[in-house]
Amino acid sequence: MSRIAKLIVIVIVLAMAGCSYENTATVTIDTGIRKQAQLSLLDKVIAWFSLSQPLQADQPPANVSFEELTLTVSASDMSTITQTYGYSDIINNNGKITLEIPAGSQRTFEVVAGNGGNSRIYGGIATVDLSPEQNVNLDIQMGELTIVTPYWISSNNNIEIQCNRYYPQPIFFKVYQYIIGASPIYILIDTVAASSLSREVNTEQIKYYYSNSAINSDNFGQFDISAVNQYGEGEKTYIME
Repeated sequence: MSRIAKLIVIVIVLAMAGCSYENTATVTIDTGIRKQAQLSLLDKVIAWFSLSQPLQADQPPANVSFEELTLTVSASDMSTITQTYGYSDIINNNGKITLEIPAGSQRTFEVVAGNGGNSRIYGGIATVDLSPEQNVNLDIQMGELTIVTPYWISSNNNIEIQCNRYYPQPIFFKVYQYIIGASPIYILIDTVAASSLSREVNTEQIKYYYSNSAINSDNFGQFDISAVNQYGEGEKTYIME
């Protein structure tokens, strides 16, 4: 390659890099997760000799335990970005994640913390508009995701969806068909508002009653249900008998 050709290639690469930088925003996400503060030896000695009230370490905004946290950034006009971090990665960075995101409107940031696989224990969602070269500090409030236990009721062909009443309650449910194969997949077949279903409340649970003609006594075990609350979508759970 001639010297002139090399210079042209360098100019093109630099121009592309410049355009890429100018069309992105730097987003620092604060998940609110903090390392549990510990009292120093000096604090303990002072507390002992001063006979004051026992000192307590500051509680973290989100005192949670998990193995990994997945961040997903999506919008209609960009490729979805997915990053996974270990618990220590989050804790050692004071609960913060920084990354470059293509500028544009309606960028949805979803964080889900769990213990690997399909585990979804805590979550949080925020949607923002981003301008080129903007620096954004984005606080995402995380909370417990709703866990459901669905049962097939053969007497009336309904599905009873049990939720612990002390967890954040679902806004809607998602119903999936689980296709078993070399690469198992979930196909979303229905989304239903929790408020549209009849329900029964007792001291420990809220039971929602759902029916779908595609689900019957021969195939109910091939379907999964999840609940979506203000913090995101919880784990998918198969319908049991």
